[in-house]
Amino acid sequence: MKRFLSLLLAIVMTLSSTALLFSCDKDDEKQEGEADNGQKVYDENSLFYERSLVSDDLAAEDFGGREFRIVTHQPKEFYIEENERNQGDLMKDAKFARNETVEKRFNVKLTLAYTGTYSECSDYVSKTVLAGSDEFDLLMGMAIDTGSLVLKKLFLNWYDIENVNFSKPWWASSVTDELTVDGVAPIAISDFNFSAISSTYCMAFNKNLAASYEMGDLYKVVLDGKWTFDKLLELVKGVYVDDGNDKRDFNDFYGMAHSNGSQVNTYLWSFDNPVCVKDEEGVPQIAIKTDKINNIVNDIYDLIYNTGGVYYENDAPSGTSYPYELFLAKRAIFVPIGLGSCSSTDFRDFEDDYGIVPYPKYDENQTEYKTMADGFHTVLAVPKTVKDTAYVGKIVEALSAETWKTVTPTFYEVALKTRYLRDNESKEVLDLVINGRTFDFGYIYDGFQGFSFTLQRMIAAGNNNFESQYTKIFPSARYRYKSIVKTFSKL
Repeated sequence: MKRFLSLLLAIVMTLSSTALLFSCDKDDEKQEGEADNGQKVYDENSLFYERSLVSDDLAAEDFGGREFRIVTHQPKEFYIEENERNQGDLMKDAKFARNETVEKRFNVKLTLAYTGTYSECSDYVSKTVLAGSDEFDLLMGMAIDTGSLVLKKLFLNWYDIENVNFSKPWWASSVTDELTVDGVAPIAISDFNFSAISSTYCMAFNKNLAASYEMGDLYKVVLDGKWTFDKLLELVKGVYVDDGNDKRDFNDFYGMAHSNGSQVNTYLWSFDNPVCVKDEEGVPQIAIKTDKINNIVNDIYDLIYNTGGVYYENDAPSGTSYPYELFLAKRAIFVPIGLGSCSSTDFRDFEDDYGIVPYPKYDENQTEYKTMADGFHTVLAVPKTVKDTAYVGKIVEALSAETWKTVTPTFYEVALKTRYLRDNESKEVLDLVINGRTFDFGYIYDGFQGFSFTLQRMIAAGNNNFESQYTKIFPSARYRYKSIVKTFSKL
């Protein structure tokens, strides 16, 4: 009997401890996840909590299951299937939750009206809108291609759309600063255009290799405002190891591996030399020809062609990136990348420690670090065939706000800062990169006819004569931008 009572007591105590432990676990889970009423509960020190306090000021409304139809060449930017959730992809889960929140809040259904390549989407938009057919509510189009569609007068002015508030933090400040002319903006950018964050350019560096070459505390250099082009050049110029065949090629070791394309173009903006700047009347004017532009062109030319420690790729096969592969193979210390690469499988599995730094400043007199997002990112435009602009404005505002509150912090705080980037200093530098994004009128509305790709093309051709290029391009570029501004006035 004594043995039985002892065993019974032990069982009771074990069950009680288990129940207590289970109760504590459930309470902890509730604190970090959902309250009894199903509302999200966040740690008060998190970005999620801070942003949850900001209201979108949208009145409650039931739209009776109405569809909200979106055309885009990047469907995964917003459209996540039920079977794609809970598969370990934090971003997909966050986007699905955002959609579900907005759908339930206003009783709507987000649908993909059309998808294809960006040119196919543009053709679809042109065809349906010019025919006066009400086929979709919102275009999430490729930035530069959508800028060209503006010339066809297909879109409404965002300032005429109810429920949209550009003073809210989920709208890029460039909408009002650079992309608005005389109260007109047919194109806008919010956090709902998540690719405008993930395609933002920065530079990754291998911390182990940087330490072996005694490059010092690069984060301190950045945070002290001393991360300049000259500093970058100083660090990488002498770093080169031949593989033994006496030929500079993909198998050697370099201080920096550099692609062509927008990774070259980005220096224009990182050196605070935009293509267009508004004049005193608020009209964008070509401003690329500054006192320092010739120095900028020569500096990048020398970096690419006259710096022994730099590998430059201009003709890699489609779908490949030799600089990216060099970095992953630990044969390059620095490589320019888009922020989205930090959450890629390649970087998650990368064995060495790595960090990120912004693109360098032109010199220490420049006060801020600046960068750009690759032109493949999406922008928002509302077709003039839309009848109920208040409905479109409310859903876009809600989606933008919810993205800013939940999806962006998931990428920013969880995917990058906590899960993928590997040190606290990278988090501070990430703030500088995100805050340094610029959306130049001259870039968005370039249509591959202005000056936005001049630096890239010149470097690819081995040409550093900016003056001749400027003289050649200026007449057509000026006509291009004036045509855009003129179209604005008709909206």
